[in-house]
Amino acid sequence: ENPGWYTAYTPYQAEISQGRLESLINFQTLVCELTGMEVANSSLLDEGSAAAEAMAMIARTVNSKAKNQFFISDRVHPQTIDLMQLRAKYFGIDIIVGDHKASDFASMDKLCGALVQYPDTDGVLYDYSGLA
Repeated sequence: ENPGWYTAYTPYQAEISQGRLESLINFQTLVCELTGMEVANSSLLDEGSAAAEAMAMIARTVNSKAKNQFFISDRVHPQTIDLMQLRAKYFGIDIIVGDHKASDFASMDKLCGALVQYPDTDGVLYDYSGLA
């Protein structure tokens, strides 16, 4: 099947969703209580699926013929990179995996988005404020 035809939300089944939904509401409630925030969010998506879904959302919001490249830092978990490369193939997105510190994003005129991870796959904390 072509993953471009469905989203990560499609395969939910009623017999398993009730327990997961209850876990999510408990998590959201705990986050609100611990942080003092009025609302919190959580998801059933794993990291790789969430990253691929975000990439697909970005691709749908830009002119994908003019901007069809997506950058992924080489410091992202390898399984996330693999899943995103697979999903990108069906959306016609060219994946660029590289060093986010050495990349010149301003010169990438076909770039529609980028993914970095905090902390990175080895637990290192980078300051990404210069990428914004």
